[in-house]
Amino acid sequence: MLEIYSPSRREKTLAHFLKDQLITLGFKNVRLDKVSNVFGEVGSGSPTILLCGHIDTVPGHRPVKIEGDNIFGRGAVDAKSSFAAMIISSSKLIGQITGGTIILAGVVGEEGKSRGIRQLLRNKLDVDYAIFGEPSGVNNITRGYKGKLGVKIICETETGHTSAPQFFNNAVEATYELWSKIKTSSLEENKSHRSLYYSTTVCLTSIRGGGVSGMIPSLCMFDFEVRMPPPSSNCQKSINWLNSIIQRHKLKNPKVKLTMKIIDKVEPFIAKKDSPLIRILTQAIKDTVGGPVRLLKKTGTGDMNIFAPNVKKPTITYGPGDSHLSHTLNEYVKISEYLASIEVYRKTTEKLLSNEKNFSFSS
Repeated sequence: MLEIYSPSRREKTLAHFLKDQLITLGFKNVRLDKVSNVFGEVGSGSPTILLCGHIDTVPGHRPVKIEGDNIFGRGAVDAKSSFAAMIISSSKLIGQITGGTIILAGVVGEEGKSRGIRQLLRNKLDVDYAIFGEPSGVNNITRGYKGKLGVKIICETETGHTSAPQFFNNAVEATYELWSKIKTSSLEENKSHRSLYYSTTVCLTSIRGGGVSGMIPSLCMFDFEVRMPPPSSNCQKSINWLNSIIQRHKLKNPKVKLTMKIIDKVEPFIAKKDSPLIRILTQAIKDTVGGPVRLLKKTGTGDMNIFAPNVKKPTITYGPGDSHLSHTLNEYVKISEYLASIEVYRKTTEKLLSNEKNFSFSS
C-alpha cells in the first residue's frame, strides 16, 4: 500500500489494488463505488460493524523502507497502517464468525473535503457500530475531534500608481490587517481555556495577491482553517464570529470590499464515554498490550466527525502510530504496534459480534 502513491484525488490505482487483494483474501461483496471507495465484507446478518479507513494521503513522495522496528513511507501513520491492519484482522475471521457482518471500507479524499465518507453516507450502509482507522497509538482510543471550517476571504480595492499610496487602499495591506485581527481575536478568546483542545484556533494556509510593477494591488485573497471544539462551539458560531470581525473591519475601511466564502465545513464530535464500543475496545487493548488505556480528545478532524452525527450509532477512532508523525517528512509506524493493532481490531470485532445482544446502544 505504501509503495502505491495515493494523494487525494489520485487514489484509483490503490483502490483497484485493494479490490484485487480483498478478492484474493476471500472477502465477499467486494466492490468499488463511483468515487473509488473500496468495500469488502465478512459474514452475514446482524449486527454489522463498519471498519473504515482512508486510502488517500497528503501529497509528497517519501521513500518506503524498513529500519529496525519502523516502516517508513507516505501514509505509514496517516493512515494506511490502520486500514491494512483492518484488512488483515478481518481476513482472520473469514469462516470463523457465526453471526453478524464486518463491512470493510477504504474511503478516498479524507485529506481533502472527505468526498469518500460523504459518498459512503449516500450509499446508506446499515451499521450498528463503526471504528475509524487513524493513528491514536496502540494504547489509546480517540474519542473526540475538533471541527473544521475552511474559509476564503477576497479583498478588493481601487488601484492607482505606486507613487501615490496615500490616496489608495492597498489590497495586500488590507488583507494583512484583516488576518491580523482574526488571529489576535482568536488568541484573546483562547486565554480563558484550560487546554488547546478547548480553544478555537486559526491557521493561514495560503495568500495570493498583488499585480504588476507600478500599480497598487487591487486584489488579494487568503485561505485559512478554523478548528473548533465540542460542545462549546460549532461551524455556525465560528462563521458568526468571523462575520463580526469582517463587519467591524468594513466600518473602518469602507472603500475595501471584503467577500467571505466557506469552502468546507465539518462539525466537531465527541463520543460518549459509556459507549459499549469503547468498553469492548478498551478490553481488547488491555488483553493485547496491557493498560492503561487513555481516551483522547484531539485537535485534528477526521471522517468520524461526518459519519457519527448522521448515523447515530456507537462510533470511535483507533489505530497504530504516533499522530505527530502525520504529514511529516519522517513518517513511519512501528511494526510491533502495527501487528498489535491487528489483534486489537480482531478481538474487538469478534467480541462485538458474539456479545452484541448484551449491550444497550449509546452513540
